[in-house]
Amino acid sequence: MTTRTRKITVDEFWEMVSDPGHRYELVDGELVDMDGKPRHGRITTRIGALLQIHAFESQLPLDVGVSTGFVMSETTLRFPDVHVTSWERLAEYDEAAPGWPRLAPDVAIEIVSASNTPAALDRKTAEYFAGGSRAVWIADPDPRTVKIRRPGQPERILGPVDVLTGDPEIPGFSCAVADIFAVLDRPGAPAPPDE
Repeated sequence: MTTRTRKITVDEFWEMVSDPGHRYELVDGELVDMDGKPRHGRITTRIGALLQIHAFESQLPLDVGVSTGFVMSETTLRFPDVHVTSWERLAEYDEAAPGWPRLAPDVAIEIVSASNTPAALDRKTAEYFAGGSRAVWIADPDPRTVKIRRPGQPERILGPVDVLTGDPEIPGFSCAVADIFAVLDRPGAPAPPDE
C-alpha cells in the first residue's frame, strides 16, 4: 500500500509557519528548499544592486527586488533571485492583500546553484514565460556566464569579456559580465592553484 502526501496550494503555503534557516519554493504542491549560501547571496545582491541603482538613477518605472514571490499556478510559487517588473504590471497586485503577485516578472534572474539543475532551470523558464516574463537571465558562477533567454529566440550566452545589456526590457542598462562575478574574488585571498 502506498501513501500519498497531499499537495498544498499557494494560499495554504501563505498561512504556514516559517521554518527558520530555510527558504522554500512551492513546486506542484511540494516544498523545495532554496539555496541560501553566502556565495549565492553575494551574486544575487550584486545583480540586484546594479539593476536597482540603474532603475532609480534613470527614473525607470520598474520595480527591482530580490527573493520576491510570484504565483505561477495554484500549486506553484517561484522566488526568482532577482526580479524586474514594471510598475504597470505590479499595479494588478494589492500590496495590502495577503499572498503574492499572480504574475511573472518582466525579467526573472536566477543564480545557478546545486539545487538548480538544467532541467529545473528549463522548467522555471517555461513557467516564467507562460506567466508573461519577457526575459530570463541565468547567471552561472562557475563558468562566470550569463544566459539570456527570450520567448521564441535562441539563447544567448555571455562570458566574462562580454557586456550584458538590458534592452529592451531594462532600457539603458549595461554592465560587464565580469563585474557581476567580481564579488566572488575576495581581496587578499590566495590565488587558486594552476591546473
